[in-house]
Amino acid sequence: MWEEIVALSDDGKQVIAKLPNEMSLPRDMDSGGLNAVLEQLNAHVFFLYEEEVLRFLTLAKEGKSESFHGIVIAEKLDAKLEMVIAEDNMLASMIVTGAYGGKPLSGVQLVQALSSASVTKGINKLALKKVLVVSTQLAPGKQFTQPIAMGKKPIDGKDAQFVPLVKDVTKQILAPVEDETGKVDMLNLGETVSVAKGQPLMRRIPATQGQAGLTVQGKEITAQDGKDLPFKEGKGSVISEKDPNILIADLTGMPILREFGVDVDDVLVLETIGVATGHVKFKGNVLVKGNVESDMKVRATGNITIGGFVESANIQAQGDIQVAKGIIGHNVSDNQSKSCILKAGGSIKANYAQFAELQAGHDIDLAIHCMNNEIRCGNNLTVSDQTGRQGTLSGGNAKVGGKVVCVNLGVEGDTATYVQAFARYKMHKERQSKYREHYQLAQEQTMEVIRRELEFKKRPKAERSAEEEAQIEQSKVAASIKLEKIKLARDTHNEEFERLLAENTVQATKRVYTRAIVQFGDDKVTTKRVHGAAVFSYNQFKVECSSLIDEEMLEEDL
Repeated sequence: MWEEIVALSDDGKQVIAKLPNEMSLPRDMDSGGLNAVLEQLNAHVFFLYEEEVLRFLTLAKEGKSESFHGIVIAEKLDAKLEMVIAEDNMLASMIVTGAYGGKPLSGVQLVQALSSASVTKGINKLALKKVLVVSTQLAPGKQFTQPIAMGKKPIDGKDAQFVPLVKDVTKQILAPVEDETGKVDMLNLGETVSVAKGQPLMRRIPATQGQAGLTVQGKEITAQDGKDLPFKEGKGSVISEKDPNILIADLTGMPILREFGVDVDDVLVLETIGVATGHVKFKGNVLVKGNVESDMKVRATGNITIGGFVESANIQAQGDIQVAKGIIGHNVSDNQSKSCILKAGGSIKANYAQFAELQAGHDIDLAIHCMNNEIRCGNNLTVSDQTGRQGTLSGGNAKVGGKVVCVNLGVEGDTATYVQAFARYKMHKERQSKYREHYQLAQEQTMEVIRRELEFKKRPKAERSAEEEAQIEQSKVAASIKLEKIKLARDTHNEEFERLLAENTVQATKRVYTRAIVQFGDDKVTTKRVHGAAVFSYNQFKVECSSLIDEEMLEEDL
Protein backbone atom coordinates (compact mmCIF):
# COMPACT_ATOMS: atom_id res chain seq x y z
CA MET A 1 0.00 0.00 0.00
CA TRP A 2 2.98 2.30 0.63
CA GLU A 3 3.77 2.34 -3.10
CA GLU A 4 0.46 4.14 -3.68
CA ILE A 5 1.17 6.67 -0.96
CA VAL A 6 4.82 7.76 -1.26
CA ALA A 7 6.51 9.52 -4.13
CA LEU A 8 9.55 11.65 -4.84
CA SER A 9 9.26 15.40 -4.95
CA ASP A 10 9.73 17.16 -8.26
CA ASP A 11 13.38 17.95 -7.48
CA GLY A 12 14.01 14.38 -6.29
CA LYS A 13 15.32 15.56 -2.91
CA GLN A 14 12.35 14.58 -0.72
CA VAL A 15 9.99 11.67 -0.25
CA ILE A 16 6.39 12.78 0.30
CA ALA A 17 3.68 10.62 1.82
CA LYS A 18 0.30 11.67 0.39
CA LEU A 19 -2.99 9.80 0.87
CA PRO A 20 -4.89 9.51 -2.44
CA ASN A 21 -8.43 10.83 -2.46
CA GLU A 22 -11.10 8.41 -1.31
CA MET A 23 -8.40 6.04 0.10
CA SER A 24 -8.49 5.08 3.73
CA LEU A 25 -5.89 3.25 5.70
CA PRO A 26 -6.59 0.17 7.76
CA ARG A 27 -6.20 0.66 11.53
CA ASP A 28 -3.40 -1.89 11.79
CA MET A 29 -1.18 -0.37 9.12
CA ASP A 30 2.35 0.55 10.23
CA SER A 31 5.69 1.45 8.65
CA GLY A 32 6.29 -2.12 7.52
CA GLY A 33 7.15 -2.27 3.82
CA LEU A 34 8.12 1.40 3.67
CA ASN A 35 11.87 0.65 3.35
CA ALA A 36 11.23 -1.60 0.35
CA VAL A 37 9.26 1.16 -1.38
CA LEU A 38 11.99 3.70 -0.60
CA GLU A 39 14.55 1.37 -2.14
CA GLN A 40 12.41 1.15 -5.29
CA LEU A 41 12.47 4.94 -5.42
CA ASN A 42 16.28 4.93 -4.87
CA ALA A 43 15.57 6.88 -1.69
CA HIS A 44 16.70 4.23 0.79
CA VAL A 45 19.76 6.36 1.67
CA PHE A 46 17.62 9.43 2.43
CA PHE A 47 17.27 10.54 6.03
CA LEU A 48 13.99 9.05 7.29
CA TYR A 49 11.92 11.23 9.63
CA GLU A 50 10.43 8.43 11.69
CA GLU A 51 8.30 10.79 13.76
CA GLU A 52 6.81 12.22 10.56
CA VAL A 53 6.01 8.70 9.36
CA LEU A 54 4.09 8.01 12.58
CA ARG A 55 2.36 11.38 12.33
CA PHE A 56 1.29 10.67 8.77
CA LEU A 57 -0.12 7.26 9.71
CA THR A 58 -2.08 8.81 12.59
CA LEU A 59 -3.49 11.62 10.43
CA ALA A 60 -4.28 9.29 7.52
CA LYS A 61 -6.12 6.79 9.72
CA GLU A 62 -8.20 9.65 11.10
CA GLY A 63 -8.81 11.05 7.61
CA LYS A 64 -7.27 14.43 8.39
CA SER A 65 -6.84 16.82 5.49
CA GLU A 66 -3.08 17.25 6.06
CA SER A 67 -2.55 13.62 5.06
CA PHE A 68 -4.17 14.34 1.66
CA HIS A 69 -1.92 17.41 1.12
CA GLY A 70 1.28 15.43 1.74
CA ILE A 71 3.91 15.17 4.48
CA VAL A 72 7.70 14.98 3.93
CA ILE A 73 8.86 11.72 5.55
CA ALA A 74 12.38 11.40 4.06
CA GLU A 75 14.90 13.80 2.68
CA LYS A 76 18.23 13.89 0.92
CA LEU A 77 20.83 15.53 3.22
CA ASP A 78 24.35 16.65 2.39
CA ALA A 79 27.36 15.72 4.53
CA LYS A 80 27.65 17.86 7.66
CA LEU A 81 30.76 19.45 9.14
CA GLU A 82 31.39 20.58 12.73
CA MET A 83 34.49 22.29 14.14
CA VAL A 84 35.64 21.44 17.68
CA ILE A 85 38.42 23.35 19.45
CA ALA A 86 40.03 22.04 22.64
CA GLU A 87 39.74 24.06 25.85
CA ASP A 88 43.39 25.13 25.68
CA ASN A 89 42.98 26.19 22.01
CA MET A 90 45.90 23.95 21.06
CA LEU A 91 43.95 21.43 18.94
CA ALA A 92 41.23 21.87 16.32
CA SER A 93 39.28 18.93 14.92
CA MET A 94 36.61 18.46 12.25
CA ILE A 95 33.68 16.10 12.85
CA VAL A 96 32.17 14.83 9.56
CA THR A 97 28.70 13.27 9.41
CA GLY A 98 28.07 11.08 6.35
CA ALA A 99 25.61 12.35 3.72
CA TYR A 100 22.08 10.86 3.39
CA GLY A 101 22.16 10.60 -0.39
CA GLY A 102 23.39 14.18 -0.67
CA LYS A 103 26.69 15.81 -1.57
CA PRO A 104 30.00 15.18 0.19
CA LEU A 105 31.95 18.08 1.66
CA SER A 106 33.63 20.61 -0.57
CA GLY A 107 36.85 22.53 -0.14
CA VAL A 108 34.89 25.75 0.16
CA GLN A 109 32.98 24.35 3.15
CA LEU A 110 36.24 23.45 4.89
CA VAL A 111 37.66 26.93 4.33
CA GLN A 112 34.45 28.52 5.64
CA ALA A 113 34.51 26.29 8.73
CA LEU A 114 38.13 27.23 9.48
CA SER A 115 37.31 30.91 9.02
CA SER A 116 34.20 30.75 11.24
CA ALA A 117 36.24 29.13 14.04
CA SER A 118 39.14 31.59 13.51
CA VAL A 119 41.57 28.70 13.03
CA THR A 120 44.59 30.17 11.25
CA LYS A 121 47.70 28.41 12.62
CA GLY A 122 49.06 24.88 12.58
CA ILE A 123 46.70 23.70 9.84
CA ASN A 124 47.53 20.29 8.33
CA LYS A 125 46.64 20.29 4.61
CA LEU A 126 46.91 16.51 4.34
CA ALA A 127 44.37 16.20 7.16
CA LEU A 128 41.99 18.49 5.25
CA LYS A 129 42.34 16.32 2.15
CA LYS A 130 41.56 13.27 4.26
CA VAL A 131 38.38 14.95 5.52
CA LEU A 132 37.25 15.52 1.91
CA VAL A 133 37.97 11.91 0.94
CA VAL A 134 36.30 10.42 4.00
CA SER A 135 33.17 12.54 3.45
CA THR A 136 32.65 10.71 0.11
CA GLN A 137 33.04 7.29 1.75
CA LEU A 138 31.18 7.62 5.05
CA ALA A 139 27.95 5.67 5.44
CA PRO A 140 24.87 7.85 5.97
CA GLY A 141 24.84 9.30 9.48
CA LYS A 142 28.22 7.86 10.48
CA GLN A 143 30.68 10.27 12.10
CA PHE A 144 34.43 10.67 11.66
CA THR A 145 36.69 12.95 13.69
CA GLN A 146 39.94 14.26 12.24
CA PRO A 147 42.40 16.64 13.99
CA ILE A 148 43.26 19.28 11.37
CA ALA A 149 45.27 21.89 13.28
CA MET A 150 47.68 21.84 16.21
CA GLY A 151 49.02 24.77 18.14
CA LYS A 152 52.67 25.28 18.88
CA LYS A 153 53.56 24.80 22.54
CA PRO A 154 55.86 27.38 24.12
CA ILE A 155 59.40 26.22 24.80
CA ASP A 156 60.92 27.69 27.95
CA GLY A 157 64.52 28.71 27.76
CA LYS A 158 67.15 26.63 29.51
CA ASP A 159 69.01 27.92 32.54
CA ALA A 160 72.74 28.37 32.25
CA GLN A 161 74.46 24.99 32.54
CA PHE A 162 77.81 24.19 34.09
CA VAL A 163 79.60 21.23 32.50
CA PRO A 164 82.61 19.80 34.38
CA LEU A 165 85.68 19.27 32.21
CA VAL A 166 87.47 17.21 34.87
CA LYS A 167 86.49 14.02 36.72
CA ASP A 168 84.79 14.05 40.09
CA VAL A 169 87.52 12.95 42.44
CA THR A 170 85.12 11.34 44.93
CA LYS A 171 83.48 9.18 42.28
CA GLN A 172 86.80 8.27 40.71
CA ILE A 173 88.20 7.07 44.00
CA LEU A 174 85.24 4.81 44.68
CA ALA A 175 85.47 3.11 41.27
CA PRO A 176 87.95 0.20 41.12
CA VAL A 177 89.50 -0.32 37.68
CA GLU A 178 90.24 -3.40 35.63
CA ASP A 179 93.80 -4.57 35.04
CA GLU A 180 95.19 -5.80 31.71
CA THR A 181 93.70 -9.28 32.23
CA GLY A 182 90.20 -7.89 32.76
CA LYS A 183 90.15 -8.59 36.50
CA VAL A 184 88.96 -5.94 38.92
CA ASP A 185 91.57 -5.08 41.54
CA MET A 186 89.70 -3.63 44.53
CA LEU A 187 92.95 -2.08 45.79
CA ASN A 188 93.66 -0.30 42.52
CA LEU A 189 91.39 2.74 42.59
CA GLY A 190 92.90 4.44 39.57
CA GLU A 191 95.14 7.43 39.17
CA THR A 192 94.58 10.38 41.45
CA VAL A 193 92.61 13.14 39.79
CA SER A 194 94.69 16.30 39.61
CA VAL A 195 94.91 19.37 37.41
CA ALA A 196 97.72 21.63 36.25
CA LYS A 197 97.71 25.40 36.40
CA GLY A 198 95.81 26.84 33.42
CA GLN A 199 93.89 23.61 32.74
CA PRO A 200 90.17 24.10 31.87
CA LEU A 201 87.94 22.97 34.75
CA MET A 202 84.36 23.80 33.80
CA ARG A 203 82.45 25.12 30.80
CA ARG A 204 79.48 27.44 31.19
CA ILE A 205 76.71 27.12 28.61
CA PRO A 206 74.78 30.43 28.64
CA ALA A 207 71.05 30.51 29.20
CA THR A 208 68.75 30.41 26.18
CA GLN A 209 65.72 32.52 25.43
CA GLY A 210 62.26 30.98 25.46
CA GLN A 211 60.33 30.43 22.23
CA ALA A 212 56.75 31.68 22.29
CA GLY A 213 53.94 29.31 21.35
CA LEU A 214 50.80 29.82 19.27
CA THR A 215 47.26 28.56 19.62
CA VAL A 216 45.39 27.30 16.56
CA GLN A 217 43.63 30.68 16.56
CA GLY A 218 46.93 32.55 16.36
CA LYS A 219 47.11 33.78 19.96
CA GLU A 220 50.68 33.97 21.25
CA ILE A 221 51.63 31.98 24.37
CA THR A 222 54.54 33.49 26.25
CA ALA A 223 57.55 31.42 27.25
CA GLN A 224 60.01 31.98 30.08
CA ASP A 225 63.64 32.78 29.38
CA GLY A 226 66.29 30.70 31.09
CA LYS A 227 68.15 32.10 34.11
CA ASP A 228 71.60 33.31 33.16
CA LEU A 229 73.70 32.28 36.16
CA PRO A 230 77.33 33.44 36.42
CA PHE A 231 80.44 31.43 37.31
CA LYS A 232 81.52 31.48 40.93
CA GLU A 233 85.28 31.67 41.10
CA GLY A 234 86.43 29.35 43.85
CA LYS A 235 89.65 28.68 45.63
CA GLY A 236 92.37 28.05 43.05
CA SER A 237 90.22 28.78 39.97
CA VAL A 238 89.68 31.84 37.75
CA ILE A 239 87.67 32.73 34.66
CA SER A 240 89.70 32.43 31.48
CA GLU A 241 90.71 35.72 29.88
CA LYS A 242 90.32 34.12 26.43
CA ASP A 243 86.82 32.72 27.00
CA PRO A 244 84.51 34.09 29.73
CA ASN A 245 82.59 30.79 29.66
CA ILE A 246 85.61 28.70 30.68
CA LEU A 247 86.89 28.31 34.26
CA ILE A 248 90.56 27.38 34.55
CA ALA A 249 92.84 26.25 37.37
CA ASP A 250 94.97 28.90 39.02
CA LEU A 251 97.24 26.36 40.70
CA THR A 252 98.15 22.69 40.56
CA GLY A 253 96.11 20.43 42.81
CA MET A 254 92.93 18.37 43.22
CA PRO A 255 89.70 19.71 41.67
CA ILE A 256 86.59 19.75 43.84
CA LEU A 257 83.39 20.20 41.85
CA ARG A 258 80.82 22.72 43.06
CA GLU A 259 77.43 23.64 41.63
CA PHE A 260 78.58 26.80 39.83
CA GLY A 261 82.33 26.40 39.86
CA VAL A 262 85.35 24.34 40.84
CA ASP A 263 87.76 24.65 43.75
CA VAL A 264 91.38 23.51 43.37
CA ASP A 265 93.03 22.48 46.59
CA ASP A 266 96.57 21.49 47.37
CA VAL A 267 96.42 17.81 48.18
CA LEU A 268 98.68 15.33 49.97
CA VAL A 269 98.59 11.91 48.30
CA LEU A 270 99.79 8.84 50.22
CA GLU A 271 99.67 5.14 49.42
CA THR A 272 98.91 4.22 53.05
CA ILE A 273 99.25 5.77 56.47
CA GLY A 274 101.12 3.59 58.92
CA VAL A 275 104.38 3.19 60.74
CA ALA A 276 106.37 4.21 57.65
CA THR A 277 104.62 7.58 57.34
CA GLY A 278 103.98 8.38 60.98
CA HIS A 279 101.12 10.62 62.02
CA VAL A 280 99.89 13.01 59.34
CA LYS A 281 98.97 16.66 59.84
CA PHE A 282 98.30 18.66 56.68
CA LYS A 283 96.85 22.07 55.77
CA GLY A 284 94.64 21.04 52.88
CA ASN A 285 93.18 17.76 51.63
CA VAL A 286 94.61 14.32 52.27
CA LEU A 287 94.14 11.45 49.85
CA VAL A 288 95.06 7.95 51.04
CA LYS A 289 94.91 5.32 48.30
CA GLY A 290 95.05 2.38 50.70
CA ASN A 291 94.42 1.85 54.43
CA VAL A 292 94.97 3.83 57.58
CA GLU A 293 96.56 1.43 60.05
CA SER A 294 96.05 1.01 63.80
CA ASP A 295 97.03 3.76 66.24
CA MET A 296 97.67 6.31 63.49
CA LYS A 297 96.53 9.95 63.75
CA VAL A 298 95.49 12.01 60.74
CA ARG A 299 94.61 15.71 60.80
CA ALA A 300 93.59 17.88 57.82
CA THR A 301 92.12 21.35 57.36
CA GLY A 302 90.29 20.14 54.25
CA ASN A 303 88.80 16.76 53.31
CA ILE A 304 90.23 13.31 54.00
CA THR A 305 89.58 10.61 51.39
CA ILE A 306 90.59 7.01 52.11
CA GLY A 307 90.48 4.31 49.45
CA GLY A 308 90.70 1.34 51.84
CA PHE A 309 89.95 0.59 55.50
CA VAL A 310 90.38 2.57 58.70
CA GLU A 311 91.32 0.36 61.65
CA SER A 312 91.54 1.72 65.20
CA ALA A 313 92.85 5.09 64.04
CA ASN A 314 92.13 8.67 65.05
CA ILE A 315 91.12 10.81 62.06
CA GLN A 316 89.92 14.41 62.15
CA ALA A 317 89.08 16.77 59.27
CA GLN A 318 87.58 20.23 59.09
CA GLY A 319 85.84 19.12 55.88
CA ASP A 320 84.43 15.70 54.90
CA ILE A 321 85.79 12.22 55.60
CA GLN A 322 85.15 9.53 52.97
CA VAL A 323 86.16 5.91 53.48
CA ALA A 324 85.74 3.63 50.46
CA LYS A 325 85.56 0.47 52.55
CA GLY A 326 85.02 0.07 56.30
CA ILE A 327 85.69 1.75 59.64
CA ILE A 328 86.75 -0.86 62.20
CA GLY A 329 87.36 -0.46 65.90
CA HIS A 330 87.74 -3.02 68.68
CA ASN A 331 85.38 -3.81 71.50
CA VAL A 332 86.31 -1.91 74.67
CA SER A 333 84.93 -1.64 78.19
CA ASP A 334 82.09 0.76 78.90
CA ASN A 335 84.34 3.28 80.65
CA GLN A 336 86.98 3.29 77.89
CA SER A 337 87.14 5.47 74.81
CA LYS A 338 86.55 3.87 71.44
CA SER A 339 89.68 2.59 69.73
CA CYS A 340 88.64 4.14 66.40
CA ILE A 341 87.58 7.80 66.29
CA LEU A 342 86.55 9.87 63.26
CA LYS A 343 85.54 13.53 63.55
CA ALA A 344 84.53 15.72 60.60
CA GLY A 345 83.37 19.30 60.38
CA GLY A 346 81.41 18.24 57.31
CA SER A 347 80.07 14.74 56.59
CA ILE A 348 81.31 11.16 57.08
CA LYS A 349 80.67 8.51 54.45
CA ALA A 350 81.75 4.85 54.53
CA ASN A 351 80.66 1.36 53.57
CA TYR A 352 80.22 0.33 57.20
CA ALA A 353 81.41 1.14 60.73
CA GLN A 354 81.70 -0.96 63.89
CA PHE A 355 82.91 -0.29 67.45
CA ALA A 356 83.87 3.27 66.51
CA GLU A 357 83.11 6.83 67.52
CA LEU A 358 81.85 8.99 64.65
CA GLN A 359 81.18 12.72 64.91
CA ALA A 360 80.11 14.90 61.98
CA GLY A 361 78.91 18.46 61.72
CA HIS A 362 76.59 17.48 58.88
CA ASP A 363 75.55 13.96 57.73
CA ILE A 364 76.79 10.43 58.40
CA ASP A 365 76.10 7.96 55.58
CA LEU A 366 76.87 4.23 55.96
CA ALA A 367 75.91 1.69 53.31
CA ILE A 368 75.84 -1.77 54.95
CA HIS A 369 75.77 -1.52 58.74
CA CYS A 370 76.41 0.62 61.78
CA MET A 371 77.21 -1.71 64.68
CA ASN A 372 77.90 -0.71 68.30
CA ASN A 373 79.09 2.80 67.44
CA GLU A 374 78.90 6.11 69.28
CA ILE A 375 77.30 8.42 66.73
CA ARG A 376 76.96 12.20 66.85
CA CYS A 377 75.95 14.21 63.77
CA GLY A 378 74.47 17.62 63.20
CA ASN A 379 72.11 16.62 60.41
CA ASN A 380 70.98 13.17 59.23
CA LEU A 381 72.12 9.59 59.84
CA THR A 382 71.55 7.15 56.96
CA VAL A 383 72.33 3.45 57.14
CA SER A 384 71.29 2.03 53.77
CA ASP A 385 72.77 1.07 50.43
CA GLN A 386 71.50 2.55 47.18
CA THR A 387 69.05 -0.32 46.61
CA GLY A 388 67.53 -0.03 50.07
CA ARG A 389 68.09 -3.73 50.76
CA GLN A 390 70.99 -3.51 53.21
CA GLY A 391 71.55 -1.19 56.11
CA THR A 392 71.35 -2.23 59.77
CA LEU A 393 71.64 0.21 62.67
CA SER A 394 72.29 -1.98 65.70
CA GLY A 395 73.70 -1.48 69.18
CA GLY A 396 75.53 1.58 70.36
CA ASN A 397 74.17 5.09 70.80
CA ALA A 398 73.22 7.57 68.08
CA LYS A 399 72.42 11.20 68.78
CA VAL A 400 71.30 12.86 65.55
CA GLY A 401 70.45 16.49 64.88
CA GLY A 402 68.08 15.62 62.03
CA LYS A 403 66.42 12.38 60.96
CA VAL A 404 67.50 8.74 61.01
CA VAL A 405 66.87 6.42 58.05
CA CYS A 406 67.87 2.75 58.07
CA VAL A 407 66.69 -0.55 56.64
CA ASN A 408 66.77 -2.47 59.92
CA LEU A 409 66.70 -0.89 63.38
CA GLY A 410 68.13 -2.98 66.23
CA VAL A 411 69.36 -6.55 66.24
CA GLU A 412 68.09 -9.99 67.27
CA GLY A 413 68.90 -10.80 70.87
CA ASP A 414 69.01 -8.60 73.92
CA THR A 415 71.36 -5.86 72.72
CA ALA A 416 69.91 -2.37 73.15
CA THR A 417 70.06 0.19 70.35
CA TYR A 418 69.71 3.82 71.46
CA VAL A 419 68.61 6.37 68.88
CA GLN A 420 67.85 10.01 69.56
CA ALA A 421 66.61 12.06 66.60
CA PHE A 422 66.07 15.82 66.34
CA ALA A 423 68.61 16.39 69.09
CA ARG A 424 68.12 20.15 68.74
CA TYR A 425 64.53 19.82 70.01
CA LYS A 426 65.32 21.36 73.43
CA MET A 427 67.19 24.24 71.84
CA HIS A 428 64.15 25.03 69.64
CA LYS A 429 61.78 24.76 72.61
CA GLU A 430 63.92 27.21 74.59
CA ARG A 431 64.07 29.56 71.63
CA GLN A 432 60.30 29.31 71.27
CA SER A 433 59.89 30.24 74.94
CA LYS A 434 62.27 33.22 74.57
CA TYR A 435 60.36 34.50 71.53
CA ARG A 436 57.16 34.25 73.57
CA GLU A 437 58.71 36.23 76.42
CA HIS A 438 60.13 38.86 74.06
CA TYR A 439 56.76 39.26 72.36
CA GLN A 440 55.00 39.68 75.71
CA LEU A 441 57.58 42.27 76.79
CA ALA A 442 57.17 44.14 73.47
CA GLN A 443 53.39 44.18 74.00
CA GLU A 444 53.85 45.67 77.48
CA GLN A 445 56.22 48.32 76.13
CA THR A 446 53.72 49.23 73.40
CA MET A 447 50.92 49.55 75.98
CA GLU A 448 53.18 51.73 78.13
CA VAL A 449 53.68 54.14 75.22
CA ILE A 450 49.90 54.20 74.60
CA ARG A 451 49.30 54.99 78.29
CA ARG A 452 51.81 57.83 78.06
CA GLU A 453 49.96 59.17 75.04
CA LEU A 454 46.61 59.07 76.87
CA GLU A 455 48.09 60.82 79.90
CA PHE A 456 49.58 63.47 77.60
CA LYS A 457 46.25 64.15 75.87
CA LYS A 458 44.43 64.52 79.22
CA ARG A 459 46.61 67.46 80.13
CA PRO A 460 45.55 71.02 79.16
CA LYS A 461 46.87 72.21 75.83
CA ALA A 462 48.90 74.87 77.53
CA GLU A 463 50.88 72.19 79.37
CA ARG A 464 51.55 70.11 76.24
CA SER A 465 54.64 70.76 74.15
CA ALA A 466 55.12 69.84 70.48
CA GLU A 467 58.49 68.36 71.37
CA GLU A 468 56.97 65.93 73.91
CA GLU A 469 54.16 65.03 71.45
CA ALA A 470 56.72 64.24 68.74
CA GLN A 471 58.76 62.16 71.18
CA ILE A 472 55.69 60.10 72.17
CA GLU A 473 54.75 59.58 68.52
CA GLN A 474 58.30 58.48 67.74
CA SER A 475 58.26 56.02 70.66
CA LYS A 476 54.89 54.71 69.52
CA VAL A 477 56.15 54.02 65.99
CA ALA A 478 59.35 52.39 67.29
CA ALA A 479 57.39 50.16 69.71
CA SER A 480 55.00 49.10 66.93
CA ILE A 481 57.87 48.24 64.59
CA LYS A 482 59.62 46.27 67.31
CA LEU A 483 56.41 44.36 68.14
CA GLU A 484 55.84 43.41 64.50
CA LYS A 485 59.47 42.39 64.08
CA ILE A 486 59.36 40.10 67.14
CA LYS A 487 55.99 38.67 66.05
CA LEU A 488 57.38 37.85 62.61
CA ALA A 489 60.45 36.18 64.13
CA ARG A 490 58.25 34.20 66.55
CA ASP A 491 55.87 33.02 63.82
CA THR A 492 58.73 32.16 61.47
CA HIS A 493 60.43 30.08 64.15
CA ASN A 494 57.16 28.31 65.00
CA GLU A 495 56.67 27.35 61.34
CA GLU A 496 60.26 26.15 61.09
CA PHE A 497 59.90 24.18 64.34
CA GLU A 498 56.76 22.43 63.08
CA ARG A 499 58.50 21.60 59.79
CA LEU A 500 61.50 20.12 61.60
CA LEU A 501 59.24 18.05 63.86
CA ALA A 502 57.52 16.61 60.79
CA GLU A 503 60.75 15.94 58.88
CA ASN A 504 63.05 14.67 61.62
CA THR A 505 61.82 11.14 62.26
CA VAL A 506 63.34 7.71 62.85
CA GLN A 507 62.50 5.45 59.93
CA ALA A 508 63.19 1.74 59.50
CA THR A 509 62.14 0.65 56.01
CA LYS A 510 62.15 -3.11 56.64
CA ARG A 511 62.25 -4.26 60.28
CA VAL A 512 62.42 -3.05 63.87
CA TYR A 513 63.89 -5.46 66.42
CA THR A 514 63.44 -5.64 70.19
CA ARG A 515 65.06 -3.15 72.55
CA ALA A 516 65.25 -0.38 70.01
CA ILE A 517 65.03 2.71 72.22
CA VAL A 518 63.87 5.77 70.30
CA GLN A 519 64.10 9.17 71.99
CA PHE A 520 62.84 12.66 71.17
CA GLY A 521 63.48 15.35 73.76
CA ASP A 522 62.95 13.71 77.18
CA ASP A 523 60.45 11.12 75.89
CA LYS A 524 61.39 7.57 74.89
CA VAL A 525 59.76 4.40 73.65
CA THR A 526 61.20 0.89 73.69
CA THR A 527 60.21 -1.83 71.25
CA LYS A 528 59.24 -5.09 72.94
CA ARG A 529 59.05 -7.39 69.93
CA VAL A 530 60.15 -7.69 66.31
CA HIS A 531 58.00 -5.70 63.90
CA GLY A 532 57.88 -4.60 60.30
CA ALA A 533 58.67 -1.21 58.80
CA ALA A 534 57.99 1.73 61.07
CA VAL A 535 58.34 5.51 61.32
CA PHE A 536 58.77 7.08 64.75
CA SER A 537 57.82 10.74 65.12
CA TYR A 538 57.25 13.23 67.93
CA ASN A 539 54.28 15.53 68.58
CA GLN A 540 55.94 17.34 71.54
CA PHE A 541 53.99 15.18 74.00
CA LYS A 542 54.87 11.59 73.14
CA VAL A 543 56.74 9.48 70.62
CA GLU A 544 54.35 8.07 68.03
CA CYS A 545 54.71 5.27 65.48
CA SER A 546 52.85 5.40 62.18
CA SER A 547 53.18 1.70 61.36
CA LEU A 548 50.96 -1.22 62.43
CA ILE A 549 52.75 -1.58 65.75
CA ASP A 550 50.36 -2.44 68.60
CA GLU A 551 50.27 -0.16 71.60
CA GLU A 552 51.45 -3.13 73.70
CA MET A 553 54.66 -3.13 71.70
CA LEU A 554 55.70 0.18 73.23
CA GLU A 555 56.31 0.98 76.87
CA GLU A 556 56.58 4.57 77.99
CA ASP A 557 59.90 5.44 79.64
CA LEU A 558 59.42 8.96 80.95
